[in-house]
Amino acid sequence: MDPKDCRNPVCHSKIKMFSSSLAQKAFVGAVPPDRAAETPLECPVDRDELGRSTWNLLHTTAAYFPEQPTDTDKHQARGLVEGLAAHYPCDHCREDFKESIEEDPPSLGSRTQFALWLCRQHNKVNEKLGKSAFPCTIQNIDRRWKYGGPECWSAEYDGYAHETLGKDLDEDEP
Repeated sequence: MDPKDCRNPVCHSKIKMFSSSLAQKAFVGAVPPDRAAETPLECPVDRDELGRSTWNLLHTTAAYFPEQPTDTDKHQARGLVEGLAAHYPCDHCREDFKESIEEDPPSLGSRTQFALWLCRQHNKVNEKLGKSAFPCTIQNIDRRWKYGGPECWSAEYDGYAHETLGKDLDEDEP
């Protein structure tokens, strides 16, 4: 599918949309400059925001996937991946992800396998977008998506992700 055929906001970039609107001075219901800071924009997400949010969801899900998943765990994780491939709002992204998982289906034998598979999938997209690859080791993935590094937590921080998600850290992890 040609991305130009997509009429949904998730197929486009807000930067282009806003610069185009500013150039035409065609903001409908524009906020006066003196009130802009107090009035949040309520725009639909664009493809970049949707992509970041989706990768965040997927990577975090894989980070908390069981190391010894049940058949039900595997079925539900496969459903999440296949559901995104079937219903992702950005048409060309959806088609690309569908093809990618048909060529390389999700590896769901363990948390480690799922996290590494997902990292490889993300790097395929990064390569197509001209972005740098993430170093796919479980240590790097866990540092980024599960535990973070010490620089992520300040004395004022009121909780870890695993606490807010209702998960316990493994005893041997930081």
